[in-house]
Amino acid sequence: MNRLKELKMLREKAEELQLENREILRKYNMQELCSIYNGIGPDSFPDWLRNCISALHPSLAVVALIHDVEWHESDKSKEKFAESNARFKTNGYKVAEAEFGWYNPRRYVVMNQARRFGNICQIFGWKAWTTDCVCAVCRKRREKEVQEAKNNQERSNAD
Repeated sequence: MNRLKELKMLREKAEELQLENREILRKYNMQELCSIYNGIGPDSFPDWLRNCISALHPSLAVVALIHDVEWHESDKSKEKFAESNARFKTNGYKVAEAEFGWYNPRRYVVMNQARRFGNICQIFGWKAWTTDCVCAVCRKRREKEVQEAKNNQERSNAD
C-alpha cells in the first residue's frame, strides 16, 4: 500500500476509535506525518527490523503513529515521557477491544504487546526522548531558523 494512503487510513482510524491525543495528528499534513512516522520501533533500529515488527503487529500501527508524533514533539520532560508511554498502552487496549471480540485470543495478544511496547519505551526510551528529532520536518524547521537568524544578523549589521 502507498505510504500516504496508509497514513491517511491510520489518521482516520485514530479519529474513528477516539484514541487519546489523536488531535496531535491534525497539526501535520500527510507529507510531514510521512517523515515523522517510522512504524513500530525506535529510529536506532534498522528499517528492516522496524518493518518486520510493524508487519507482525499491524493493529498497533495507529497507536505507534500517535506515539511517534508525541516523541517528535518531545519537550524532554519526564512527565510527558511517562504520559506518552502510558498512552501507548491505553490506545493499544482500545484498538484491541475495537478490532477483536472478547472471545478472540488475538485481542489479548494485542493488549499484551501494547503493554510490552509501552513498558519497553518507558525503560529504554529516555535517551531517544531527550535527543533532538532528525526527521525531515525538524531539519527544515532548523534550516529555516538558521536562515532567519542569518537574515536578522545581516539586517543588524547593515544598521
